[in-house]
Amino acid sequence: MVGAISCAGLLTVLQTEAAAKEIPVPLTKLDNATCLTCHDADKGDLKATGAKATSKPLHGINNDKFGKSVHGEMQCVACHKDIRDAVAPHKKGTGQKAECVSCHLALWETAKKENLTREKARLGVVVKNIETYKSSYHARPNKEDPSRVNAACDDCHNSHTFNVPPQGTSRRTDWHLTIPDVCGAQCHTDELDEYKTSVHGKKVLEEHNQKAAVCIDCHTTHGIANTSKDTFKISITENCGSCHTENLKSYRSTYHGQINKLGYGYTAKCYDCHGSHGILSPKDPESKVHPNNRLKTCQKCHTQATQGFVTFSPHANTHDFERYPQVWIVSRFMWALLAGVFAFFWLHTGLWWYREAQDRKARRNHPDRRHPDKPRSAK
Repeated sequence: MVGAISCAGLLTVLQTEAAAKEIPVPLTKLDNATCLTCHDADKGDLKATGAKATSKPLHGINNDKFGKSVHGEMQCVACHKDIRDAVAPHKKGTGQKAECVSCHLALWETAKKENLTREKARLGVVVKNIETYKSSYHARPNKEDPSRVNAACDDCHNSHTFNVPPQGTSRRTDWHLTIPDVCGAQCHTDELDEYKTSVHGKKVLEEHNQKAAVCIDCHTTHGIANTSKDTFKISITENCGSCHTENLKSYRSTYHGQINKLGYGYTAKCYDCHGSHGILSPKDPESKVHPNNRLKTCQKCHTQATQGFVTFSPHANTHDFERYPQVWIVSRFMWALLAGVFAFFWLHTGLWWYREAQDRKARRNHPDRRHPDKPRSAK
């Protein structure tokens, strides 16, 4: 009994000294199973009691989803390096808090030292995305709270469940269709509300059409730029044109398109006329390019525009009779006129050559007028 009391007293002294020296005394092994005793989402609402007897919610982890994620084989403390014990609240150490960028950069450096870049090529892709992200609008300090950036990795990618399905699979399609909610639900709520009413949004959210445009098709994924910069204004036409190829060709033939192609962003681009997130069908009465609204849209730039601007067709082409019958008819007339003119002159020239040949043949044995006594055929 005395020995037990002595051991207990010694353990208390060691724990007190360790706490004073900030040396962790693990009460149990810090593995994933231990973490899930508190952070298992299957247990419902999770709360922990703080030092002042106040409770606060805990982050719950779905172990099944975590196991299927790209991080599923990792230990929690591999990212949460500042966690020192398995008690609530945690005693934080000097280790770095969970942070995606530094972790992936370190992993890639290790892969390069061990000559495993081919086997871990996906890490290289992540590092390239990080470099692109660093110069993006999301990586800038937030205006309201400069202590954080506009959007960090885990704002878009749930670090505990993140897993990009392989290309061409149904899971990849399902993942692609969730992008508008990922961007809009937390941050861009107004844009998401507009997008839901647009032709793109209805195709994606209602019809589940994976070919319809989502946020990253226009804004890219990691290199999201400030939309007020010329670089974005110039690139947006190419992004739109990757789907609307015929409209891009016809736009390039216009004054707007030619100036834009030279690198100037002040001329009208796709979203100047059609809108950005709330794009509607031209037949929709609320559309900015509907005949009833087109003049007002043009007047944003051309303040002196008159009703004649409404007749302008920036995407007119010569092979779409249904949408542009006048252009189709004129083009066919011009082709017929051109073919007729060439046919007439070639026929005229051919008949002329034929007549010359016949005349030469008929006069071959006639006397030469310069030498009446000598036949034309004589040398």
